[in-house]
Amino acid sequence: MNAVTMYASVQATGADERIMQHAPLVKRIAYHLANRLPDSVQVDDLIQAGMLGLLEAIKQYDAAQGASFETYAGIRIRGSMLDEVRRSDWTPRSVHKKSRMVSDAIRAIENKPDARPGMPISPGI
Repeated sequence: MNAVTMYASVQATGADERIMQHAPLVKRIAYHLANRLPDSVQVDDLIQAGMLGLLEAIKQYDAAQGASFETYAGIRIRGSMLDEVRRSDWTPRSVHKKSRMVSDAIRAIENKPDARPGMPISPGI
C-alpha cells in the first residue's frame, strides 16, 4: 500500500489529531537512531519512514491488547525506520558485521599499553 492510500484510509477515521499529537515521537526516535547510524543516513528519510510507521500503527492499533498507543507506535515507528535503512542499503548485513569486527580489532590493538622502558606492564592486560 502506498503512502497516499494509507494516509487517505487513516484520515477517513479522523486520526489527524493523533498524527499531530505523536509527530514529535517520530522526530525523537529518528534523531535517536540517526546518532547510531552512519552519516549517510539522513534524518529526513528516517522521519518520512517513521511517519509511515505511525500511520500504520494508527490503523492497526488495538487497545484490547493492553499496550498503550505510544508504546505500540514507538515500536512500529522504529521498525519502519530500520526497515527503510535496510532496504536502501546495498551491502549485506554480514559485510557490516565483519567491518565492525575489523574496527574493534584495530581499536583493541591501538589501545594496548606500550612497552616503555622503566614502566612495568601489569599481567592480564
